[in-house]
Parts: sequence; structure tokens; C-alpha cells
Amino acid sequence: MFDYQLLGVFTRLYGENAQMTMSRALLISVVGFLLVIVILLLLALVVKGFSALFGKAEKKEAPAVPSASPVPAVQPVQTAQPAVPAPVLEGVTDEQAAVIMAVVSHKTGIPLNRLQFNSIKLSEDK
Repeated sequence: MFDYQLLGVFTRLYGENAQMTMSRALLISVVGFLLVIVILLLLALVVKGFSALFGKAEKKEAPAVPSASPVPAVQPVQTAQPAVPAPVLEGVTDEQAAVIMAVVSHKTGIPLNRLQFNSIKLSEDK
């Protein structure tokens, strides 16, 4: 069926003039596939071993903190945010400015309370 010559290691196993048959092709494919799987499993075990080895080393380096007395919970400090002045509007209404600010907030993905608009001006198309 196939009359391709075998190359390399398989030439040594089957001889110089051996023909590639379907059973030999299937055998070579299965052996190659299993070899790749075994090597990947060994590589995974090596990585897992290194992570276990270095994970334990990092845990040993961390000093143990004695918990003689319970530490009270820290309350977050609430800071007053400075008042942001309203943007200067030139040629646009308050409703138009609100729509522009909402679109900018939506398109950039930045919450509206994180944006600061200094001015909004109407541009003249010429």
C-alpha cells in the first residue's frame, strides 16, 4: 500500500529496504503520541516538585507572629473629597453636557465619579 522508505532509527530496526506498511505507520504514531504524553507528565511532575520545594522554603522564611493579645480592628479613615467645580459650558445646555459626560464615561469604562470635566465647548463644523 505505502512504499515510503523508513528513515533514521526505524531504518535500523526494520532494515534498509523495509517498506512502510499501515501497521508500522500506526505503531510509529502510537509510540510517538505516548512518548509525548509521558514527557509532558514528567515535566508536570518536575514543575510541581519545584513549586512544592520553593513553596516550603518561602513559608519557612516567614517569621511567626506571636498573637499574645488580640489586635483591635482598624476603622478606615473617611476623607472628605474636595468639591469639584462644575465644568464651564460654552454653547451647550446642561442636558447636552450630561449626555456627553455619560458617553465619555461609558466609552472609556471609567466611572463618572472618577472623571473630571473642566469645560465642554461646542465646536463649529466648517
